[in-house]
Amino acid sequence: MTPRKKLAAAIAIGVLTLAGCTSTELPQLADSDVPEQWTLASAADDSFWPDTQWWTGFNNDELTELVSLVQNSNLDLQVNRRNLEAAQIALREAGFDLLPTPIIDLGTSPVYRDSRIDNESFRDTSGEVISLEASASYNDILSRPAIYDDALASYDSSAAQAADIALNTLTTAASSYFQLLLTRDKVATTSQNVINAQAIYEIAQARVDAGVAIPIEALQQQIALERERINLQSFQQDDLAVRSSLALLTGQSVQNFDMQGSSLDEVEVPVVQPGMPSQLLNRRPDLVVAEAGMRSARANVDLVKSELFPQISLTAGTSASSNSLTDLVKNPEQLLAINANLVQLLLDNGQRDRNIQQAMLVLENSLSRYRIAVISAFNEIDVLLSNIQLLAAQTDVALRNLASAEESFRIAQIRYEEGVADFLTILTSQNTLFDTRNTYLDRKQAQLNAALALFQALGGGWQMEE
Repeated sequence: MTPRKKLAAAIAIGVLTLAGCTSTELPQLADSDVPEQWTLASAADDSFWPDTQWWTGFNNDELTELVSLVQNSNLDLQVNRRNLEAAQIALREAGFDLLPTPIIDLGTSPVYRDSRIDNESFRDTSGEVISLEASASYNDILSRPAIYDDALASYDSSAAQAADIALNTLTTAASSYFQLLLTRDKVATTSQNVINAQAIYEIAQARVDAGVAIPIEALQQQIALERERINLQSFQQDDLAVRSSLALLTGQSVQNFDMQGSSLDEVEVPVVQPGMPSQLLNRRPDLVVAEAGMRSARANVDLVKSELFPQISLTAGTSASSNSLTDLVKNPEQLLAINANLVQLLLDNGQRDRNIQQAMLVLENSLSRYRIAVISAFNEIDVLLSNIQLLAAQTDVALRNLASAEESFRIAQIRYEEGVADFLTILTSQNTLFDTRNTYLDRKQAQLNAALALFQALGGGWQMEE
């Protein structure tokens, strides 16, 4: 091995050794931060996690079409995709910075020949020499891996944030669609309430006209009738407001947008069973963002640590020349040079040590933020699982109560018309029916939104690429 090659090898070994000295171990979560099982569910199969097309679990074709339209036309998602492309470009640029900077120079120069004829000197150009010079510089070798680690953490954070924005947008679209169906259910229910109230009012007015009831019965029922008419107008206005929100999510004007769905009964409540809790760390975008923040803080510690060691720069160059380009390529006369430069700051009044201490404090804080995000996520899912069970039971009760209220109102209406039941009985059964209908619809919407929230809390089928 030539002395120059020995020098290059020694420098390489020294660089690797110093780089290892600047590497900081990434802090880990405490064992107690990640539960072994969910409180109300246990599963180890990945198939239990939400699919990337989680919205198909609601078994509603119009919802599937709406989500597809949002994915293709939503203006925020278009901005989101462009931002992610910019982050990918920045990561590639950081990857190039890991490599030496190459410089290539190809040039020509004339070759002169001296001649003497009859005691006179002549200089003529006999040809050109083609020269090729190439060099590569590699500065701040120890700091570059830390800089790249920070860039990689930044990209992972950007990718997770993009996934989180997309998931939020799609769940907002699904929730708004459920709200539209609920509003249309309430329009239909309130329309029926108006019909029922009108029928009772006519009976009450007929009884007053016949002298078998006091006028207050007709007046009270008239108030109830007008109340339901006002409610109907309010729900019709709500329909327009929700359609406007959905139109915006699809990048359209509300004048050109409508949905055909009319009832929450057209949507199924999906069954969601999460996998093992530990898998959530790579499936939930906000947790990946928090973990990437910790990696970025670790990279900053490594960058500050590198200041304790000499700044190492390498420059390598080679040159060749020939009378022809072909000969230059086939048989170049090369000169290789490798230079190393080491610069060490000896006195800084302890500034570098203080910088390391500050960077370590930032890293410890990032671990605490990561732990908060993780513990909060696991707690949220346990609460959602419990809430889904509770809402399922409440919806079943509300459905049974609705059937009972409808039958009670039917009987009270007949008995009031026959003069057997008093007005208070029919008024009470009427109000109970109205309230029970709204309660059932609200419970059904809450059930759908709880499943939607669980899909989102589980990451919506997204998974961080290894």
